[in-house]
Amino acid sequence: MMFKFLRNIVVLSALISCGSIVLAQEQTKPSTLFEYPVAPDTISTLEGRTNYIVSKFWDNYNLSKPIKDSIAFDKTFRDYITFFKYAHRTIVFTSIKDFMNKSQSNKANFLMIMEIAEKALYAPGAEYWSDDAYLQFARFFVQSKNVKSADKERYKAQIKTIEKTLDGAIAPDFELTTIDKSKVKLSDIKDKWVILFFEGSDCDDCSIARLRLSTDVTINKNIDEGVIAVVSIYPGKFSNEWAESARTYSDKWIVGACDDIVENYDMRISPCFYFLDKDHKILGKNLTLVDIKNLFVQ
Repeated sequence: MMFKFLRNIVVLSALISCGSIVLAQEQTKPSTLFEYPVAPDTISTLEGRTNYIVSKFWDNYNLSKPIKDSIAFDKTFRDYITFFKYAHRTIVFTSIKDFMNKSQSNKANFLMIMEIAEKALYAPGAEYWSDDAYLQFARFFVQSKNVKSADKERYKAQIKTIEKTLDGAIAPDFELTTIDKSKVKLSDIKDKWVILFFEGSDCDDCSIARLRLSTDVTINKNIDEGVIAVVSIYPGKFSNEWAESARTYSDKWIVGACDDIVENYDMRISPCFYFLDKDHKILGKNLTLVDIKNLFVQ
């Protein structure tokens, strides 16, 4: 099997990011809060120039003062994270820590910034998902003494599930109750690549994805040859009503319900797909059906 879409995404991201960096460096419009830093000509590499910009991005802005224009701040923050893709992770993490440390002196700012970070790096509609970067914001936030416990709960839950399902991590084991009420564990699946298909209840998009996945010739061929296993998971309690509806699903799949799986798996979109290798290492998560089908393009 060939994983063309992974390579294509890297190339496309490179082109987009390079363009974004040039635009951001030249940005002088009043819609931005301040003039963005520009790397000196003596720094010639993309990573070096990006490191410079990330490390100095907020130097001309006082994060302790009240944010008066939330729209402009949101735009500026999103420009800031655009550079994360090609900066060294150590530089990014240091920059985030410094940024959060300065912003926490103003509680209103701090709460707003965390919400913006969530929307920009974690939420279903985020233009750039980055577990590594988002965890830096969320961990700092929940460890801050300037935030009430009640304001931390959502982020604590997010941290818990993200940490369990980072790319490269071994997928948490779980037990499904199948249509006939038998029990099947993820760990029971041996020597196969695994597609985890999380389906929400009353989800029209899930129904469409289910039909398209079940009729995909290439995926069915790989299932028949014992190369992959498709596991359809209902993240809720087993019920006779659910079991009856699930009888219409592909008989080539493992289909089951698991009501506590949401505690261990990061599912930001619905339907949601994970792709695991034969050792159940997570190769991709929160994938779309298009992503999954592209994995098997010959």
